[in-house]
Amino acid sequence: MSDYKVDTVIIGAGVVGLAIAEILCRFGKEVIVLESEDDFGRITSSRNSGVIHAGIYYLENSLKSKFCVEGNKLLYEYCQKNNIPFENTKKLLVASSNDQIEIIDEIQNKAEKNGVQGIRRITKQEVKNIEPLIFCEEALLIPSSGIIDAVAYMRSLVGKIEDSGGMLAYNSKLIKCELKNNRFTLHVSGQEETLIECNQLINSSGLFASDVANKIDGLEKKLVPKTFYAKGNYFSAGRNLGIHHLIYPIPEGFGLGIHLTLELDHSVKFGPDVQWIDNPLDYSVDENRKDNFIVEIKKYFPSLDPGLLKPSYAGIRPILDNKDKSMRDFVIQDQSIHSIPKLINLYGIESPGLTSSLAIARYVKQQLE
Repeated sequence: MSDYKVDTVIIGAGVVGLAIAEILCRFGKEVIVLESEDDFGRITSSRNSGVIHAGIYYLENSLKSKFCVEGNKLLYEYCQKNNIPFENTKKLLVASSNDQIEIIDEIQNKAEKNGVQGIRRITKQEVKNIEPLIFCEEALLIPSSGIIDAVAYMRSLVGKIEDSGGMLAYNSKLIKCELKNNRFTLHVSGQEETLIECNQLINSSGLFASDVANKIDGLEKKLVPKTFYAKGNYFSAGRNLGIHHLIYPIPEGFGLGIHLTLELDHSVKFGPDVQWIDNPLDYSVDENRKDNFIVEIKKYFPSLDPGLLKPSYAGIRPILDNKDKSMRDFVIQDQSIHSIPKLINLYGIESPGLTSSLAIARYVKQQLE
């Protein structure tokens, strides 16, 4: 006999899980959100750059491009309506050498196909006029990029969930999930084992989505992707350096490059880099990585005092393909893929997951209807 019977269980109280819970609660569903940590957003969602992305990098018609562009507008609207701290800082994508200008052409073309509005090329002198400390040969100005207090945003979602009758269960880890008569029975560990029965199950557990999926009886294991872990380290200058825009280099290699982002008080931080790891809970920052940070940063910020950089924090991204960056996309599997009614598995929800969260939530709600 089950301890609880509800419409929907969502596994994972990160930003995407919370956004899904909020919209389902708002439309009258009984929802329990299970979270293995002792609070919301303790893993990937609070360990990122805190950037509202525009959607310039992603393949046309990909889920990332669709959800990022849509989510960008929704997130700004949500922040304004709910008094979430944010700033529309805009972003400069800078070519630090002439041979990178061709890559700007490619990114601009991709961004326009994705429906990103207002982007424009600006000259070296124009960049110097608005950001005197930044060096480049040419740049792309992206007006819809910005920054957000991600924790305040998640706290607001939690408040709305609870006000609508939803419940968050912390320190609650899925042991196994049984499927019978199209209903799910979840065995959940906590102070004692609890049984929860539900009609709809959403696996939004980020780094551990594949692990959770493998605990669902009846789900074909061949449909569960292998997850790789990409650690991103950040170093902070700890102060306002007179920079007003987000500054991104031309992407090289696997990530987007070590970029300059701002806190809401305009103190400056740099990162992330890409460090492949096996332990998805290793958040230590190796100070020896600082030398490479300095080399990369000085390509676009030559006057930076290296002595200002201090290890700050690290985040870890769930990556579904660690070889081909162009193939990375969100993966959202519903009944049409795995044949189990009312089960949604979300895999590889990395950047731009924060920006995309409200758009993903809308999509998941539609898939359950």
